[in-house]
Order: sequence, then structure tokens, then C-alpha cells
Amino acid sequence: MAKRIGKYKISKKESALSILDGGRISGHVATAGAVPTLTVTAAGDGTCTISTNSNDTAGAVTFADTWANSDTLLVTFSTAYTSAPLVFLANNGTDTDTGIAAIKYDAVAVTTTGFTITASGTCSGVLNYFVIQT
Repeated sequence: MAKRIGKYKISKKESALSILDGGRISGHVATAGAVPTLTVTAAGDGTCTISTNSNDTAGAVTFADTWANSDTLLVTFSTAYTSAPLVFLANNGTDTDTGIAAIKYDAVAVTTTGFTITASGTCSGVLNYFVIQT
């Protein structure tokens, strides 16, 4: 017998594809899409690149050269979200001498069209991001 999701009548096969009422993903989650654009505003010669396999959902940006307090990186999504999403950042590198994060930032501002990272000092290395629409 068919089931309903909202006003739509769906089969058992289609129901298996829906996680509307909860569900489990068994296997890897892969994302795809166009690479977001970067806008760097730096007082010094700070640069940033984005990995070619990045997209609006997940990716990695690499900071290099001289970043100063209040320099910013704007990551602009290829397609805007309907509301500001949650952005999770993973700073995987540390300074080998001090053990302190190699990418230091004060704030992350998120909008429907992207997110801005404001540096609080030296930025060097890779920062991974993961974005979820709520």
C-alpha cells in the first residue's frame, strides 16, 4: 500500500529514499556541485585558495603568506541557501612549536549567500568547512 509524505502518495521504494521521519545512511556521503568563489581582503599579502573538489556543502581553503588581525575571507556559495545555513570549520593544523592552531580567526559571519571568516592573527594552512541547511 502506498504511503503519504505531505500531499504526495509514494511507493515503498520511494519511501526508502526519504529520511523525512528519520533514517540512516549506510555508506559514504558524497557531495557535488560547483566550486564556490573566494574574496580575500587582506592588509598584507595574505592569499587563499580553494580545493578544486570543494562545493557549497563541503570543501577546503588553504591560507598562505601574511595574514593580519581583521583580514577577511569571503566564501560565496555557487547557489544561495533559502536561509542562513550552519557552517562547521575544522582547523586541522597546529604550530609544531607551540601546539596552537595555525589558523586563527575571531569570527565567522554566515548569510544565505556565503560565509566570512575574520582573521585574528596568523593564518597558515588548510581550513575545512561543512555546511548544512537547517
